[in-house]
Amino acid sequence: MQVGTVQKLINIFNQSFRELGASVSLEKLEDLSVTVHRAMTAQARHFHTLEHVFTFVDVNDPIRNLAALYHDIVYFQVDMGFSPPIWEMISPYVRQENTAFIVAENLSADERQVALILDVFDLKPGQRLTSISALNEFLSALVMCKQIGSLVSDRDLLRISLCIEATIPFRPFTADGKSHFDVMEERLPGICERFGILLSEEERIAAIKTAVLFANKDIENFGEADPSRFLDNTWNLLPETNAALRMPDVYSISTYRQALSKMDAFFENLDPNTVFNQYRGLPSDEEYQQLTRYARNNIRIAREFLRIKILATTIIEALAKATGGDAPLSLFLGDLPREGTSIKRLEYFLPEIDYAPWVDQHSILYRLLEMGRTNDVDFDMKNSPLSLFVYRTMPPEKIEEAMERAREFFAGRLSAHDFLMSLDPFVVQSIARASSIMVYTRRQALLKYAGEEN
Repeated sequence: MQVGTVQKLINIFNQSFRELGASVSLEKLEDLSVTVHRAMTAQARHFHTLEHVFTFVDVNDPIRNLAALYHDIVYFQVDMGFSPPIWEMISPYVRQENTAFIVAENLSADERQVALILDVFDLKPGQRLTSISALNEFLSALVMCKQIGSLVSDRDLLRISLCIEATIPFRPFTADGKSHFDVMEERLPGICERFGILLSEEERIAAIKTAVLFANKDIENFGEADPSRFLDNTWNLLPETNAALRMPDVYSISTYRQALSKMDAFFENLDPNTVFNQYRGLPSDEEYQQLTRYARNNIRIAREFLRIKILATTIIEALAKATGGDAPLSLFLGDLPREGTSIKRLEYFLPEIDYAPWVDQHSILYRLLEMGRTNDVDFDMKNSPLSLFVYRTMPPEKIEEAMERAREFFAGRLSAHDFLMSLDPFVVQSIARASSIMVYTRRQALLKYAGEEN
């Protein structure tokens, strides 16, 4: 019989502590589990959830399990701040000044374990935290420290914090070609000496290897062989980083387009060689190279997919702004389909077109546009019929030209009208005509762009 989520957390905590030789009361196990459960089930979370945490669990590795339970417990941007219990734990050690966070200047002598966490993250009292990503990992480790620091040895606390620190993603190599974990190997003996933690060289290397595997597990979706599964995780991240998308059928056209553009910009600036980590032959050269190839391919296909989605959405955005202003995306496209319900949708009114020579019906991109991602989300459709229409009617060079004009439109250097006039008339007229059927209140204005002014 399957146990409930909180009971599952209790079991993971209990087993992990027992394997580390720690005796923890049932009341404490419940308290720890409820804290993690409350933090990880916030409404805004779609990817960084307990389901994500449970993918890490290994019955033979208590260090990995405890790191998994805490590594995402703080997610400042998504949770829109800190819950009162979390803030109570961390507020003595970090303060917020506008959008910046600063490590407390003075630590008392009895805050030895907090000082250890700071050392692992290479932070100093009074230091300004410049990376929001690193902030989340650091504060998650800090919460872990305050929650279980009195229950485990400093040796185990160090190994758990190394795993959490390792999940700071996409770190470049140093100028002399060293990875972050090569640098950590150099730093770790000093950390152990300062805090009187006895770890042999072999044990230190093993601890870093565990952290590397943990970090790679955290971003394993980049190594998906199937790009549609990779895009599932990408789409789960969208409402986490764009609060407006958490209200299906309500968010505006421009809000949706901006969310897609932010994701595209992230991929554009992401070096595939920094996605996965390797340290002392782990993973093997063959596996590491394959993971990197998958990451590079997934990023490339995601960008192609996003480019078509952005262009199709921008045409709708421009039509909206040229005929009355931005509006809910659902006004133009229709509400999201619901099982067992027939809903009027814009794609039903687009013209049938022949297959153009540049369209490869067997390509991954075509399959993604026509069939969609693998899993459903509650704020968007799996497939992209409007984007598929744009893909089938505009050759690649025209799409690239249109995207250049779209960027001018986003920057305010091109009006909505001028942007529409710069595109293939058939594409604009077809979408405008379908929109005029969907948006009765703007019918006459939209018909002008459809070439039907009367």
